[in-house]
Amino acid sequence: MKTTRNVLLAICAALCALAAAPRTTTTGFNFSDWNVQTGEFTYNYQSGAFSTPTHITLTRPGSEIRADRANGNTKSKQALLSGNVWLRDQNGVLTNFSSGTMSGHQPAILTCDSLQIDGTGKIYTAVGHVHFVQGASSVTADRAVMNGLTHDLHLFGNVTMHT
Repeated sequence: MKTTRNVLLAICAALCALAAAPRTTTTGFNFSDWNVQTGEFTYNYQSGAFSTPTHITLTRPGSEIRADRANGNTKSKQALLSGNVWLRDQNGVLTNFSSGTMSGHQPAILTCDSLQIDGTGKIYTAVGHVHFVQGASSVTADRAVMNGLTHDLHLFGNVTMHT
C-alpha cells in the first residue's frame, strides 16, 4: 500500500513538472481571436509565453497574417511577429483608408518588417518598410498604427501616399 502511494505521488510530481516546463510541438493554438499555425513553437503553460522560430500563419474569418517568426504571450494577448510580415484583411475591417467613409470598406494588404499585436486593445503596430494598400490607394511609411476597434490608421515617418 505504501509503495503504491509513493509511486502515485511520484507520477503526480512528474506530471506537474512536465506541465510547468516549456513545450515544443507542431500543433496550432489560439491567440486572442486568431487561430495560429506554425511548424514549431515553444510554449510555457504557466506564464503563457510562446516563441515560434519558424514560419507562422494567423487566421480568422476574413483575415490572415504571415511572418517568419513570432514571440508573445497568450495570457497578456501580446505578440511580436517578425520578418517578411504580410497581413491580408479581406473584409476591410482593420481600417477605412481608401474610402473615407465607413460604408466603403475594401480589402487591404499590409507588409512590414515587424508587427506588434495588442490582442486586448486590438492595436496593430507595423514597423519598418511599411507598405499598405487598400483599393486604389497605397501608402508607405516607417511606422503605422492600426486600431481594429475604431478603424483608424496613423502613419509616422517618411509617409508617402499614392492614389
